Amino acid sequence: MPRERAPADAGGVVTRRADANGTVAERRRASRSLWTACEALLSAPADPRALPRALDELRRAFECDGVALHALSPDGSIAPWCARGMWRTAPGDLRDCLSVPLLRGSERIGTLDLLARPGQRFRAGHMTLIRTASGALGAALGARFELERLRHQPGRDAVTGLPDARAFHSRIAEELSRARRHGVALSVVTLDLDHFGALNAKLGRNVGDEVLAEVALVLKLTLRDTDILARLGGDTFAALLPETDGPAARRAADRLCRKLEEHRFPRAGHLSASAGIASSPRDGVESVELMNAVDLALSVAKKSGRRRVAAAASQRTH
Repeated sequence: MPRERAPADAGGVVTRRADANGTVAERRRASRSLWTACEALLSAPADPRALPRALDELRRAFECDGVALHALSPDGSIAPWCARGMWRTAPGDLRDCLSVPLLRGSERIGTLDLLARPGQRFRAGHMTLIRTASGALGAALGARFELERLRHQPGRDAVTGLPDARAFHSRIAEELSRARRHGVALSVVTLDLDHFGALNAKLGRNVGDEVLAEVALVLKLTLRDTDILARLGGDTFAALLPETDGPAARRAADRLCRKLEEHRFPRAGHLSASAGIASSPRDGVESVELMNAVDLALSVAKKSGRRRVAAAASQRTH
């Protein structure tokens, strides 16, 4: 008995397949809008237009009328932070509403509230996107609030909120001691922004500082929670990667450089970076040895044409 075929439209296209393709395309568009919103949230301190843009992208992602973000306040309560769209409805206008906890790991950072369009129901595809949004928005907001809170504390860089050079060198000594005690590897990645001096000269010191603060957010979100990210000075950042050997450190450095290149900065556009890696015990068992090795690797990366990663021992680039 012949298999029954799905009905075709006038152009001979199978309707069921067209619907499925449309659903896939909608999911992709929604995911792009969500990640654009996350990127805009990272730019918000430097770009006043970024926050409204982030909220508009969230409305587009969830196809809803209203979006509101609540954030963790200093006293530990969840307080209103920003909103966009039509939140005042007429009496009897009963619509779907969703309140989504925003999480950074197991820590609650805030809440995303969504108000549906009239007659709209939130679909299964929206629920999948909501689960992604809970972690993605929570991570972006959590990193941003954490670094803003830490900027004026001792041992922290005032521009980025990251540990400063002195705090980093103290921490690397502690982590090397622990690595020797437990017989595990430890790696360091140093990263320089390419042609940052020219950017500073062209756009000014204030814009340069805004770029550095945003770079810190992008890098922090790319690393694991157990990794330690610091600003060593100027446009040089360093990441301490516990229990990470040389090949894994190279992959981490490649990922950091790629994420920076993919991110669009409000005034500076797209940036690239050069990176060096060194691992203990292969490249040294003391902090001075390890830092000398990673400095040499970074120098090789920059002298080889920038926008690349170099390893200390082999001094090979790619």
